[in-house]
Amino acid sequence: MESELIGLKLLDRAEVEKQDPDAPLYKKYFMHGTSHFLGLDVHDVGNKYRKMEPGMVFTVEPGIYIREEKLGIRLENNVLLTESGNIDLMANIPLEADAIEELMNK
Repeated sequence: MESELIGLKLLDRAEVEKQDPDAPLYKKYFMHGTSHFLGLDVHDVGNKYRKMEPGMVFTVEPGIYIREEKLGIRLENNVLLTESGNIDLMANIPLEADAIEELMNK
């Protein structure tokens, strides 16, 4: 995340190199984690130290929030763990604005 925020010129590489490890600079724009359990409730409670097993579903949702611009960007994929590999439950969901508008106009 740091390298992406540096690439976006939201963080300065020199400042990141000398940052306090207990107060990382990326937290200004990336204040939450990247994933959580999904289940009967959107934010199901789960033990983050439990071994991942087939049948579990997680959301993977990295996001950055730029308060100065009143802008937030978050990508979200929901992933089902299976014995034979993970299934991206969002694989067929459009991401581009034109594709989303086309789908909404059907």
